[in-house]
Amino acid sequence: TTTTIMAKMHVLLVLLVVITSAVSSAPPNVVFVVIDDLRPQLNLAYGQNQTLTPFIDKLASESLVFDRAYCQLAVCAPSRNSFMTGRRPDTVKAWNFIDHFREKGIGDTWTPLPEFFKKNGYVTLGGGKTYHPNLPPDYDEPRSWTQEMPYFPLKKESCPDGATYCPLNKPDSEFYDNQLANNTISAMTLAVKEGKPFFVGSGFRRPHLPWRFPQRFFAEYPDSSTFKVALHQTAPSGMPDIAFTRTAFTSVKIDGKKYSDWGPHTPLPHNVQQKLRHGYYSAVSWVDSQVGRLMNALEELNVVNNTIVVLFADHGWQLGEHGEWCKHTNFELSTRVPLMFRVPWKGSAMGKHTRGFAELVDIYPTLAELASLPKPTDKLEGESLLSYFDNPGQPSVKNAAFSQYPRCPKNLSALWKENSCHEVKREDFYAMGYSIRTDAYRYTEWLRWNGTLLNANWENVIGVELYDHTGDTDASFDNYENANLANDASHKEICTHLHDQLKAMFDKLTKF
Repeated sequence: TTTTIMAKMHVLLVLLVVITSAVSSAPPNVVFVVIDDLRPQLNLAYGQNQTLTPFIDKLASESLVFDRAYCQLAVCAPSRNSFMTGRRPDTVKAWNFIDHFREKGIGDTWTPLPEFFKKNGYVTLGGGKTYHPNLPPDYDEPRSWTQEMPYFPLKKESCPDGATYCPLNKPDSEFYDNQLANNTISAMTLAVKEGKPFFVGSGFRRPHLPWRFPQRFFAEYPDSSTFKVALHQTAPSGMPDIAFTRTAFTSVKIDGKKYSDWGPHTPLPHNVQQKLRHGYYSAVSWVDSQVGRLMNALEELNVVNNTIVVLFADHGWQLGEHGEWCKHTNFELSTRVPLMFRVPWKGSAMGKHTRGFAELVDIYPTLAELASLPKPTDKLEGESLLSYFDNPGQPSVKNAAFSQYPRCPKNLSALWKENSCHEVKREDFYAMGYSIRTDAYRYTEWLRWNGTLLNANWENVIGVELYDHTGDTDASFDNYENANLANDASHKEICTHLHDQLKAMFDKLTKF
């Protein structure tokens, strides 16, 4: 009868609602992609036109992109110790390649990001440079990672004859990032079969030096002689020497020839800079292709609509701007990073950009909220960026972003030479540079270090920098931070205000 049919349809409708509700309330998966040394010089993602990055551009078109995101310390290990724990380097007490958060009395009881998801019932699997190798030991396995698969460790690669970059006519399978992508796809596949939500971390190696990649990615670009180089070839005028460094790039080797005679006022030869850009861009295109493989795998596994994808870099990279190469500074191009989140159920924000400030310490609390998990009980120092997913155009949740970098010069009469702290005990640092980026300015103070207390002496100032960012839309990698205004009397009030804001932030951390 009609009544019976209607009753059955009502039951089916109720069942459909229940099933839909169960599916929609299922915990989302997370794919956590961190790329080493990637600056936000990406085409559709960041409005540039130098690199060929079709897969990251596609991901950006489906994501909320943060135009002003910053790392907390622009070198691999300290940055990763920071964003994986949601705490700033001064709290983690890890500023170089010696220390890590798991040290007794520091973070031995902390719950880092993957372990947080593990404790909330997730399969957590990883590979590559999520954590820095051995910092913490064994990539924090097994505490951070469930054991359905072992962690896939980083493998070092080199170029023939010590070259800075090398396009090689070898199959993709002979390159680490391809092997990592294979492992990441296997991890996602296994997790889907387990029937549990998953957190899969994938830390790509390139475009970290040396730039080793398949030949075809080099051939995609025109001849090196066509590449534009940095507009401002030397250090900012008025810059204190301690702000500059040649760390990890003391010698460049191209076509069998070494180039080492460069510094704050002596740029590398023009043609060498062009070739270096060709090598860097090709390495970026190579890793872009592997990101594309991960995104295609999510489609094939039919989990796209219930998976958060976050993609970012551990820090930026300088390609000759201010005469600088590599990272290791507090300048904009060293600290600013790409950051994007694809969250399919936040449709109004997908494909949008936000100019709100973001810091890598914000990723941990943001993912926890996006996944609707209980609030982390750890005392995180980042802030959730969740509100931007409902209103990308809202005013910035933060009024500034903060970074820092240590210096250990061997020669106090030439503070920019041989000033790396990579293998120097933290008690023996010479200085720490603290930097604040606001809408209109970047302000940095270089302070003598107290090795006993492991903090900076704000009364012992080595150098100060103030750079005007008024009107900066983030489109230019050349137009800003070329003149230090800190010694200009007309900017004294601004310097005082930014000093107070900077000091208040880092004083707060020492009491955390």
